[in-house]
Amino acid sequence: MNNAKIGIPVDKIKVSNVDNFTSDIGMNIRKKTDFIVRALFKRGTKTKFNIERYPNLEKGKPYIFASTHSFVDDPIAGFVVSDRNAYMLFGTTDQLEHNPLILIALWNGLIYVDRLNPKSREQALPKMERVLNNGNSVVLFPEGAFNNTENLLIQGLFSGVYHLSKNTGVEVVPIIAFKELNNRNSYIKVEDPLDFSQKTEREALIELRDCMASGMYEMFLKHTTPLKRAELGDDPRLDFMEERRLEYLGVKWTRDVWEEELSVNKLDKDNPAPKEIRATLKDVELTVKNAKIFAPTFAEIEKDERYDFISYMKKNWQKKPYWYK
Repeated sequence: MNNAKIGIPVDKIKVSNVDNFTSDIGMNIRKKTDFIVRALFKRGTKTKFNIERYPNLEKGKPYIFASTHSFVDDPIAGFVVSDRNAYMLFGTTDQLEHNPLILIALWNGLIYVDRLNPKSREQALPKMERVLNNGNSVVLFPEGAFNNTENLLIQGLFSGVYHLSKNTGVEVVPIIAFKELNNRNSYIKVEDPLDFSQKTEREALIELRDCMASGMYEMFLKHTTPLKRAELGDDPRLDFMEERRLEYLGVKWTRDVWEEELSVNKLDKDNPAPKEIRATLKDVELTVKNAKIFAPTFAEIEKDERYDFISYMKKNWQKKPYWYK
């Protein structure tokens, strides 16, 4: 869709700084009209949001809502479930440029960050601080990108949520949102606020991740459809990747954006994952003398490449499923 026809001021949003990305008057107006935004978002998506738990939050107090991230409508869930205005930290450039629902998000309050631009990333934190200091709340996704892993309930969290809380004294409210592919129902659980004022970065991020992971585990037990081994395909891992691809196709994309969209944080920066270590050995020449040592590693490297999700998306994102229009 052409942005000029729907009125999204994309170029202005992209270059906005801490002083001009929003106005004090705009923030105050948004506090009073957030109920309209929630109603519009509910009408603008086919997903049904079932709120299973919401804490008794202090009226008029700002909070940092930290949400899980695994399906295309969970950003909307962040808008819908909150009982107050909350600006959203948003880093999906292609959707900013082409998704008409962004107009509603702009009405609500949007903090755009270009994840590939260091200067834009640096400005994200002070922008959120300005919103919180004005008495408005913010919604962000500490994982940074969709959780496309097979085994991790929650990915490693970026530290911005901790620094934002420490700098402003605002508590963090975890949101756990869950939805199966091709199921209209999503399930949302909001936990009690977490106070990071007396915690180190590591302590706070472990507490937040444990809270989100525990909530997601409960959602899996309660709302997933069990599979029988006989129902699995010849390559379940590729089947899982295809399901994740189809989840992305819940919205339309205009170009290859997967280096940006699939960027994730590491659980432990000081200890690289086995896949990262193996990648450094890719160019080693395999000989008769070293085959016993390196042949098993080369076999694992081949698997890594076969199941690399960024490569899979680059190759297949334009392949439409039968229901895509």
